[in-house]
Parts: sequence; structure tokens; C-alpha cells
Amino acid sequence: MTARKTEFYIEGLSAYRAVDKLAREGITVLSAEKVQKNAIRIQLYAKDAKKGFAILKHSCYNVKKITPVGLSRWLARCVRSAGLLLGALGFAMLVLGMQSRVLDIRVVGSGAYYESEVMRILSEKGVKRLGAAPKESAIESEILSLPRVNFCSLSSRGGVLYVTVEVSDEYAPLSKEPLLAPATGTVEELTAVRGTPLVKAGDSVRKGDICVKGVMLVGEEERPAAVIAYIKVSFPFSAEYACESEEKARAQAALDYGEGAEFTVTKTETGYLAEGKAYAEASVNIG
Repeated sequence: MTARKTEFYIEGLSAYRAVDKLAREGITVLSAEKVQKNAIRIQLYAKDAKKGFAILKHSCYNVKKITPVGLSRWLARCVRSAGLLLGALGFAMLVLGMQSRVLDIRVVGSGAYYESEVMRILSEKGVKRLGAAPKESAIESEILSLPRVNFCSLSSRGGVLYVTVEVSDEYAPLSKEPLLAPATGTVEELTAVRGTPLVKAGDSVRKGDICVKGVMLVGEEERPAAVIAYIKVSFPFSAEYACESEEKARAQAALDYGEGAEFTVTKTETGYLAEGKAYAEASVNIG
């Protein structure tokens, strides 16, 4: 027999963190849906309702318990209408069967702009419309690895798979600038979460070149999109220092070109010559 469930409506600052709080106390959260800016609706097993309510009431949240929900509420009504029970059971089986399939996918929350990335991750994990609802926690882990994402949950309601994505700075507007090369040299690393890359690792670039532009390809059409990307460029350098010792020359070169610089130091008539490779980094809407 399907376990009874209890629904809670939670309101307050960062209400979605209540999910983590319950999880730390060993309570299973069956689903979580953001219904307002600072409000979520969650479902627990009825056996955990009393403990969950106590935990939430002692937190900084406004909590409303609605019970029973789902199949429990439906069964209660059927008992009062025994004459319709047989037909209602058949209908319920059909509905429950459809609800176990993914009829639609919706990305919600302050990180909803990650929709294309989330859909890609779901597709790679075999989640598709009319397919079975996902159960892999690996999906949530991969979404949580996206820049700025600090919360993710998957829940199914009425055949709709809701993917809730929250970012750490939802009120900070995304820059509309493209990603530019920070120096003249060679691309060592390039990560483009969003936007269209114009270069790749190993390519030569000049300082100020556009490396990731703010468009996304939808079918055959280019549409504007905020860039979320990072680049690391290496470049050669040569600098002479009138220092008293090699150690001081090395320290000055590291200060000028960064701790990650790779270089050698040789003695000259007027001081020390530092030659090698340094790195410059740039990012847009990351960090």
C-alpha cells in the first residue's frame, strides 16, 4: 500500500534551505517545489510529519501543515463515496501510471536561466519526455557543479518533472559582456557554460579578442544570451631586475607575473634576468 504523505507550506528567507535542514535530521523529503519568491511546498512521509513540523517550527520559518495529501486525500473521499470506488480506483491507476512518466520538464528557481544546461544533463542521463521519472542523485550532483548553483532538487507532480535550481546570488544581474582575452598569448583553458566559444585550447589570441560571445544557437537561429565563461591564457615574458641577489629577483618576478609563473633567472652585468611563461585569467559571471 502506498505510504501516506503530508504536505508543508514553508515561507521565509531562503526557505529552500529547509530541505537541507530536514535531510541533516534524517528526514526524507519526497518533493520540493518553489511556489513563491521566498516560499516552497514540500512533501514528507506522514510518519515523519510530527518530527519535521517540530524541527521547522523551531527555525526561522512560517510553516503550515496540510494533511493528508495525494493518494491519502483521494482514498478518504472514496470511502465517503463507496458506490464510485471501483470506477475511481480504475481512474486512479491510470492517473498514477501517467504520473510515473515524464510528460513535461520545467526548470524553475532563481537559476532557471540554466535551462539549456539542465536539459543537456538530463538528456545525457537518459531522462526524456514520456520516459520514466529519474531517480539518480548523480543528476543533482552534476547540476550543483554549475557555477553559482548552491541548491538543486528534482520532483514530479502530475507527470511534470520540476527541476528547482537556486543560485547563491540571485539578485545580482548577469553581465551582458562577452569574454575577452586577458593577454596576448596561447589559450590554456576555456570553459564556456553559456555563450558561443570562438577559440579553443591551443589557439593564439591577442589581448581584447572576443573569445566567447553572448549568443546561443537555437536550431539554426542565434539568440542573445548572457555569457558564463572562464579563460586562462599563457604568455612569454622577459624582465631584468637590478637586485642584489637572485632570490630578490625571483620574488619580484613572482610579484609582477603571479605565483603561477614558470621562469628561470640568470645573472647579467646589471642585475638578474627573469625569462619564462606567465598566465592571465578572465571570467564573466563566474565567481
